[in-house]
Amino acid sequence: MEDIAILERKFVEKKAAEYRSRGYEVEENCQLDFLPGYRADLVVRKSEETRVIEVKSRTSLARLPRMTELAEILYEKPGWSYDLLLVGEPEKLEAPEGSQPFAEEEIRRRLAEAAVVLEKGSGEAAYLLVWSACEAAIRNLIETAEISITRVTTASYVLDMAVMHGIISREDHDYLTDMMKYRNAIAHGFDVNGFSDKKVTELIEVVVRLLDSEAELV
Repeated sequence: MEDIAILERKFVEKKAAEYRSRGYEVEENCQLDFLPGYRADLVVRKSEETRVIEVKSRTSLARLPRMTELAEILYEKPGWSYDLLLVGEPEKLEAPEGSQPFAEEEIRRRLAEAAVVLEKGSGEAAYLLVWSACEAAIRNLIETAEISITRVTTASYVLDMAVMHGIISREDHDYLTDMMKYRNAIAHGFDVNGFSDKKVTELIEVVVRLLDSEAELV
């Protein structure tokens, strides 16, 4: 499934849950009787209030030519309102054509290489090797779960997608988000306070655990 569509759907589910918790009657993918052929992402109702809610990315906005017509109709309907909620699209990074995540064999090779580099006293270089292996491992887990990320995106987006779909735990997500800060600083030429070889070995252990969990899913 296209990753942007997944983001939109998940946001719809989140908003639906929020409105239900506030006592609203909620209908998803709702056919609007007064606009034949148009289905709204959400229609929520409570007392005399009815809200039509659309959740879209900037890309999908172009595919909704009747949105203005809908807004005009609702403006004339007492008690009805219209909300358009925009979700952020994943940042697309420039990469050579045909780039693909490392296969498991290459990931494990990089982990072994990182251990050798660490022993030679180059902790920061080893860390970058491990982080690249980590991102590849998570992308492979996402693919195994049949969730498509069709573009080369930021690490934070990959982590968010993984935790959103239950592929990694919230604890792992928070840990890796913190570790990503070290990767960012090192990769962009900054001296990092608090960095130590222990962070390299810890990250290696996490990646190995992720790889082993992927093997159990296959």
